[in-house]
Amino acid sequence: MKTAFWKADWFFGLIIVVALFAFARMSGFIPGLERWAYDLGVKATSKTPSDKIAVIAIDEQSIANIGRWPWPREVQGKLIDQLAAAKAKVIGNTVFFFEPQKDPGLAYVEKMLDIYNKAYPPAASPDVPGVAPIGGQTPAALAAQPGNPSAEMGQIGKLLAEASVSLNSDVRLAESMKKANNVLLPMVFDQLTYSPAQGRPDKPLPEYVAKNTIGGFSGSGGGFLNGSNVLVPIEQIGVAAAGIGHLNTSLDEDGAVRYEPLVIDYYGQQFPSLSLLLAAKSLNLTAKDVKAVLGESVSVGGKTIRTDDSGQMYTYFYKDRDGRPAFPIDSFFDVYSGKIPAAKYADKIVLIGATATGIGSSQVTPISAQMNPVTTLAHSVSSILQEHFFVQPTWAPFATLGAYLLVALYITMLLPRLGAGMAAGITAGLLVVLFATHLGLMTSAGLWLQLMLPATLLVVGHALLTTKRFLMTERGKEAADLAGAESNRMLGLAFQQQGQLDMAFDKFRKAPLNDEVMENIYSLALDFERRRQFNKAESCFRYMATYNPKFRDIEERLNRAKALSETIILGGSSAARTNASTMVLQGGAQEKPMLGRYQVDKELGKGAMGVVYGGKDPKIGRVVAIKTMALSAEFEAEELVEAKE
Repeated sequence: MKTAFWKADWFFGLIIVVALFAFARMSGFIPGLERWAYDLGVKATSKTPSDKIAVIAIDEQSIANIGRWPWPREVQGKLIDQLAAAKAKVIGNTVFFFEPQKDPGLAYVEKMLDIYNKAYPPAASPDVPGVAPIGGQTPAALAAQPGNPSAEMGQIGKLLAEASVSLNSDVRLAESMKKANNVLLPMVFDQLTYSPAQGRPDKPLPEYVAKNTIGGFSGSGGGFLNGSNVLVPIEQIGVAAAGIGHLNTSLDEDGAVRYEPLVIDYYGQQFPSLSLLLAAKSLNLTAKDVKAVLGESVSVGGKTIRTDDSGQMYTYFYKDRDGRPAFPIDSFFDVYSGKIPAAKYADKIVLIGATATGIGSSQVTPISAQMNPVTTLAHSVSSILQEHFFVQPTWAPFATLGAYLLVALYITMLLPRLGAGMAAGITAGLLVVLFATHLGLMTSAGLWLQLMLPATLLVVGHALLTTKRFLMTERGKEAADLAGAESNRMLGLAFQQQGQLDMAFDKFRKAPLNDEVMENIYSLALDFERRRQFNKAESCFRYMATYNPKFRDIEERLNRAKALSETIILGGSSAARTNASTMVLQGGAQEKPMLGRYQVDKELGKGAMGVVYGGKDPKIGRVVAIKTMALSAEFEAEELVEAKE
């Protein structure tokens, strides 16, 4: 009973269930399979993206026409002016403005202005934006006094002031952004963690960044990702922005982008993502209108986005249609130069970002191995506005465990009782059901259940149990074959002793060839030689040669048996008619012939009616004389029978 217990199929199935569960916890194979199935589900869905989103790409064509990157920031300021004039709803610029951009000549102009300001202390109000008055009077006022020795200096001061503004790209970009009043900029957290930040930040965030925190959150079912070492736009540009949101993405274990943190906590301050801020701004709302429920959702303007425990949204990625991208993408230069009229972007959410090789890093997403961050941002904004996203419900882990246990019961209890054909059919059916459930929930309800672990158990369990059955069957078959082979060998020996050599050879051939059987067939071949049945001896030797052509002297005996069988066939007929033949007694090393039970040694004499041979009875060792008579030569058919009797 103990041996049967350890060998039972149900116990082997139980080992498979436990081993696979432990393997899934320790290995990344099953999570990788779940990610593959998730991507498959994303590709299987088909939804229409928002028609309010457009992308303006800083591509190779733009760089070739405008110049090397980075461009002077007034170039982007000009595009913002064009979009603002066309009444774009909101502009999201994904270019980082973390450092000031200064023309090389600006440094010298500022030095000269510094010297000029020391000679002429500043007055109350400038006449050139961004430059202080000089010497108690504005440079323009000084320059307008003819004959005044200071007039020339005033003229110089005016030119220096104008040059300082003209060469300062940051000032010109800030002016364009301030006029548009709908430009959102990114900030980036250098590191994201699931554990709360320790202590306090090195310095508080500037007011133009801190004012972009969300309106608040409630609940205790989870928490936000925590950021540190934040990079923000420079003050000169940041204060002109209508809002600042983070542009961080969460990378999955395989480096792909499947979800986005909608809110990140920075030492107790919660900042929305740029995509969430763009969606809010398009609804005429601000970051203060964003509300969150920990571990459940983030909402803005009546849009509720389901999230995981860390406030992350499983972004919906829209497929291209008819060879065209999901969102319209235009070249920066085409819009900048007027080839594409800016009026196209009226009331649109316009996203500006780099797509050219070398100035932007591509991202891996479920639908593309190379997607530009600005395009990923477009998918996220559309997901929020249209509430297109995937959700892993709170009961999903229990559903996964339940499916695993059901498959485990099938593997351990039902599968061992089924025949091979029925088992294969049921297993295939269950596998189809698991995949259909996974894809059906994703495409119809946007729900993601991780069912690849039970699917893997189904496939692996069926394969291993089937293999075990096959090996056990083969082992039994081998044992049966060995027993059958021994039975056939013993029957062959019995038939050989009875003189039924043909039946003995038939039984020997049913046994697998080995050294023992080779010895038996060799002995049988010698018996065929003794009976002068050289053709049958040849068959025995030829059969043995297929296993071991060097066994004993079978090569020599095979050639001799072949030659003798051909000689007897060709000459036997005429010899019988002339009565001139006698039994061949010498033929090299072939076995001595047998007449019945007697072994023939030599011919003693020959008369008119027959031949007398000298021989031996091998059973009792007695020397005998054997007389043979050619009855067929003396008697006719009817008399021959009587003569033989």
